Amino acid sequence: MEHQPISVANELIQRAHRAGRTITPMQVIKLTYYCHAWMLGLYHRPLLNDAIEAWPYGPMIPQLYHCLRQHGGRPLRERIDLYDNGILRLHPYDGKEINILNQVSDKYGHLSGVELSGLTSAPGTPWHRIRTKRRIQAVIPDPVIEDYYAGRLERANRAAAAGER
Repeated sequence: MEHQPISVANELIQRAHRAGRTITPMQVIKLTYYCHAWMLGLYHRPLLNDAIEAWPYGPMIPQLYHCLRQHGGRPLRERIDLYDNGILRLHPYDGKEINILNQVSDKYGHLSGVELSGLTSAPGTPWHRIRTKRRIQAVIPDPVIEDYYAGRLERANRAAAAGER
């Protein structure tokens, strides 16, 4: 089931608060991107029902940006209030989605927004591939994201297997 970016972002905000960490809008946006990217790479299906765009400083989820920009770089103190025609449509997360939320929170949740931005816009990433071709905001197609993150997983598995020998 694909989810609204706000729903995933709110889940990440709650996880950060439960872990005793502050979380900024940039962190939320980048972590939400990572959840979508790793869902594609690991399970070959999208998590979000919205497109990812290649903005000047990395992958961006426009819906999240527009509802968080008024916070600037200040830590978020509560969940995001944004409703689609008065109703935020929430769907329960399945086991694979919960796995992704847990792994992304654990692996990347301690990183700053600037660190996350650097990782998501490094050479070779989906953002870099799209951004070097076009200088305007362009959609980063899910197959490009999926190929990149599935490839990262495959390389990590090969490295782990080589290390076991």
